[in-house]
Amino acid sequence: MGNQADVAVIGAGVVGLATARALHERDPDLSLVVLEKENAVAAHQSGHNSGVVHSGVYYRPGSLKARLCLEGRAALIDFATREGIRCQRIGKVIVASRPEEVPELSTIEERARANGVSDVRRLSPGELETRLPEVVGVAAVEVPSAAIIDYPGVARRLMDLLKAEGVDARLSSGVRSAVRRDGGWDLDTPTGEVAARYVINCGGLESDLLAEMMGVRSPVSIVPFRGDFYHLSERLRPRIPCLVYPVPDPDVPFLGVHLTPTVEGELLAGPNAALALSREGYRGGQWTAAQLTRMALFPGTVGLARRYGMYAAREWLKSWSPAEFLSAIRRLWPAVEENDLISRSSGVRAQAVRPDGSLEDDFVLVRGPQSLHVLNAPSPAATAAFAIGRRVADEANFRRGAVSTGPAGSGQRS
Repeated sequence: MGNQADVAVIGAGVVGLATARALHERDPDLSLVVLEKENAVAAHQSGHNSGVVHSGVYYRPGSLKARLCLEGRAALIDFATREGIRCQRIGKVIVASRPEEVPELSTIEERARANGVSDVRRLSPGELETRLPEVVGVAAVEVPSAAIIDYPGVARRLMDLLKAEGVDARLSSGVRSAVRRDGGWDLDTPTGEVAARYVINCGGLESDLLAEMMGVRSPVSIVPFRGDFYHLSERLRPRIPCLVYPVPDPDVPFLGVHLTPTVEGELLAGPNAALALSREGYRGGQWTAAQLTRMALFPGTVGLARRYGMYAAREWLKSWSPAEFLSAIRRLWPAVEENDLISRSSGVRAQAVRPDGSLEDDFVLVRGPQSLHVLNAPSPAATAAFAIGRRVADEANFRRGAVSTGPAGSGQRS
């Protein structure tokens, strides 16, 4: 294929790779290139999460998250089963720790059923005690369909299949510049120039920057939030056989510190959601001048601070104080001791924020000149990746004989 392509997909996380797969399956003769800036797939959000396969109980009925989560979940589990990737259906229990949380628990039940999650059911306090004797709560909801999976394994297998089928998939090939030309784009990467008639941007943490580079006026800006996970002691692992979540704060798109068994046999507690000062700020205290400048100039920063300042302060404190983090864990599981916090790892969520400072709570797809940009794909995007890929392929509507461009630079949101 050389350096000419019908379509270039930027980003080799699970969403980018699932999108490339959807395009390739629709038209195997399509000249397709995948460009990833890191030297491995799933290097950021896809490889720095808790490995949960979400069931679709939290999301607003009718939203893209609600529709694509259920569709994508089925496709993801089918792919994992077929390809021998580790995946276990272990179920989830959402626990109300205080009486005032019970109405929100009822809202979750209603949303779950509206979204087609038919196996959700209320647990009585006695049933909760039988299922999870050390977890404290006044009420709970069980979601038996929830599962855990090896997302990096999914990404690696997708990459291998694409390469085996002749797709040009390149690592260490981040897009440094994009120049519009008649009939497409010239993309400059460290591994050479790529000419593409159409570009699909699945760049995650850098998706808005890539969109701006390509002349798109984005309706949102990516603000990074770091999530820390504690790896809990081996003695605790057998005592939590399923996912255990608190009732989330309905005003923010984060789910709170929860307990997650992993397919590797570990038990995680987390994450928090601390505002990060670097898009790849996996350690507390990391910052970049570019990100600080961008936040200072972004009109939504003031609104973000006004709306979520107290919440952000609490989450930031958990990053720096193991005692505060332990307190959040003990809200669900009082038996955890300080010496059970063995080690810590982190991920960074690419959260879209609107100009008024509000957090975007749905997936956002924006058309540009001969391009399509996925500008908000945080959780449950990994679960929904195969469905997102098909949706992106539909929205791009690419055909070798007729490229659908949409209004140039329109920032149209889907």
